[in-house]
Amino acid sequence: MRELAQRAFAGEFNDAGYTFRESDDDRAPVYALLPTGAKANRVFVVGTLTETDDVGSDDEYWQGRIVGPTGTFFTYAGQYQPEAAAMLREVEPPVFVALVGKPRTYETDEGDTNVSLRPEHLTVVDAQTRNRWVTETAKRTLERLRRFDDDTNEYAAMAREEYDTDPDQYRQTVIEALEELTDDSEAAPASRGGSDMTDSRTDESSDSTAVTGERSSSSATEPSVDEDSKPQSGGEIGDFDTTDLDS
Repeated sequence: MRELAQRAFAGEFNDAGYTFRESDDDRAPVYALLPTGAKANRVFVVGTLTETDDVGSDDEYWQGRIVGPTGTFFTYAGQYQPEAAAMLREVEPPVFVALVGKPRTYETDEGDTNVSLRPEHLTVVDAQTRNRWVTETAKRTLERLRRFDDDTNEYAAMAREEYDTDPDQYRQTVIEALEELTDDSEAAPASRGGSDMTDSRTDESSDSTAVTGERSSSSATEPSVDEDSKPQSGGEIGDFDTTDLDS
């Protein structure tokens, strides 16, 4: 059975450097542990694809930089992800994209752990899809925070053991994400600083115009994913209940 995709802002996802399996089977799924107390075998994100680069040596290996309201996701696609690699090769940034992928971690020479996504589905979407993703991800993050102190929440207990972070900092992540929508809910944001995985990743500063799925050289439909991963039709920007943010 395919794992449901979690939603997380980049501010949290890039802190999810601990991975684990729940059995000794070599084919058992690998999970990233979200600091708010949930396991993630697949993650669903929407943001602005601001930069693509072929970082392969012998074969094509495409890197995509996807900017969200709280940071940057990085995705990599090669010969085993041909559709995603073709899109990263052909699309013209900046453009809104939806990505469902599997978390991957690697340790740098300095001993830091960087987190990225190996794409399963990658497609161009419009601003409304991106805005619905932000509001739904805000709700899911708050739900995880409300359950964090539950004694029966084994993944929250694991997060407390593995991460030296205050989970309440991700409440601020929610506030930042919603404030960006309030500032300009239809514009593609200029690139923000994410986790610096290579020295060659520079910030974009000028491409902040609105873009839609019509610009894609690939399919402009939403990715074919499970029910939990699809952008939700409810929860419009102005209807988000912010009463929980200060609790």
